[in-house]
Amino acid sequence: MPPKSRKRARRLGIVAAVLAFVVIAYVSSSQYEDVHVNEGAAFEVEEKITTNNVESPSTSLVHHDDDSHRAADDADVVPDTTTVDNDARRDAVDTGIAKMPVASSSSSSSSSSSKPMTPSERRRSLKLSGFVPLEHFEANGDVVKWGADHIVADAAACHDACVALKDKGCNAWVFCPSKGGCGSQKYKCCWLKKQTRPWTLLGGRGAHVPWTSGGIYEQDDPTGGDPDPSRKFHVVLTTNNAVYQAWQARVMYYHYKKQKALQGPNGQMGGFTRILHDSSDGLEDEIPTCRVDRLQDEMGFVVLSRPWAFEQFFAKCPEIEEDYILMAEPDHLYIKPMPNLMRGNNPAAFPFFYIVPHDQPDILRRFLPGITDEEMFDIDPIGSSPTFIHKNDLKRLAPVWNNMSVALQSDPPAKKAWGWVIEMYGYTLAAYKMGIAHDLRPQLQSQPPWDTEIGDFLSIHFTYGMDYDASGKATPGKVGEWRFDKRSYSHTYPPKHLPAPPAGMKNDLVRVLIDAINEASASLPNWGMYGGNNITGTFH
Repeated sequence: MPPKSRKRARRLGIVAAVLAFVVIAYVSSSQYEDVHVNEGAAFEVEEKITTNNVESPSTSLVHHDDDSHRAADDADVVPDTTTVDNDARRDAVDTGIAKMPVASSSSSSSSSSSKPMTPSERRRSLKLSGFVPLEHFEANGDVVKWGADHIVADAAACHDACVALKDKGCNAWVFCPSKGGCGSQKYKCCWLKKQTRPWTLLGGRGAHVPWTSGGIYEQDDPTGGDPDPSRKFHVVLTTNNAVYQAWQARVMYYHYKKQKALQGPNGQMGGFTRILHDSSDGLEDEIPTCRVDRLQDEMGFVVLSRPWAFEQFFAKCPEIEEDYILMAEPDHLYIKPMPNLMRGNNPAAFPFFYIVPHDQPDILRRFLPGITDEEMFDIDPIGSSPTFIHKNDLKRLAPVWNNMSVALQSDPPAKKAWGWVIEMYGYTLAAYKMGIAHDLRPQLQSQPPWDTEIGDFLSIHFTYGMDYDASGKATPGKVGEWRFDKRSYSHTYPPKHLPAPPAGMKNDLVRVLIDAINEASASLPNWGMYGGNNITGTFH
């Protein structure tokens, strides 16, 4: 079968598998889960589709978010459907932060007098790094050279093969060092790939990943920020008054306070504000809260309230003293003291594999007139959260983000293409329009069950259902004998003392999550009380 036909057939197979998973997930949780399961590694999720274990043009990615439930996670917004003004052109910045070998960094900030490099410009000024292998790491990317039968002597030879094909776009390599093979792949096979931002390699990592990977260019530090204690940030969370959001926000705020205390007075974690775009839920005395207006017409998509809430934040809420903001959502749980991950005034955000603006060039040309094909790859693969950003940048970005999201939701082709993540696209398109580019921080959050090890992850995003049989084996796409899914508690609080996962389960992050929820529920007053009633649920 020709490569293009194989690619097309594989995509259809993946779609069929996803639909099967979606049906099961919907029946069990009444929510849409857009998850692609890697045939060779049950916990890996794909950037587009799996490559190393099946025939396909891209490879697997552990970091995956399902914000499908954001429609129940947020609510309220959008003042009007004003057409977005797209006349401004982008002077974007994506600076280098030294890691492997040190990359030359184009320092930038909002007040910098030198013009920062755009991602396109940076791609044209890359510097070779030499051979720097990363064990237990499977780099993502479109395939430059198929690896199933590309057998080389060792990882260094795989690296060299990528360097030899750099003019064809190769900037990442993936090598199987295991004599027993890697999933269905052969020992010493070598996949050569292309990533759009090769200075920050993305992919799946952990002890369960058999591959060794690397790049050929100097790498930024994906986790590092400026440790200056004066660079404190303010966590800003948006919620409505639903019980579903209430218990998550309480758990989140509990662990925010815990990690802030562990960080100490010289840490960078500053204040916390919950923007409640709804009527009172009785938590204002427990969680610092600013109430703003509810959207009268949510256009059938309550997540449009999020950008409108942030726009109101600067007009109606008390001014914060910190210069930086970490935009957050209720299902974010901090498991370590959180540093400010920004360098200079460059925003820093978690990359989502499914935010791929350049896959819809016609939509981009309509909403960003004048954008070139190359510049489409400069649009950040992110949503609005978790994102670090200077408050002045967010203040000027929020109205544009709001209007862009409304305009996209009003546009049938955009709504069809981007569906439940359209507000995330609204954010990244608005940021591009405003000339605000983000550094990527893949370790900002983990997403179990697809991520399994704590490693250098700083938080847990518990958006997925976690299913295991009695032996501890994961059952993705099938309701397990043991399961935790936040959607099971859409109208009730989780009970105290959630049962521990099966002893044989090998996912440290799931255990940390359950322990953290149990710790919060045991410590917080009036757990399960809402509107004067006890609405504690049972474990499902």
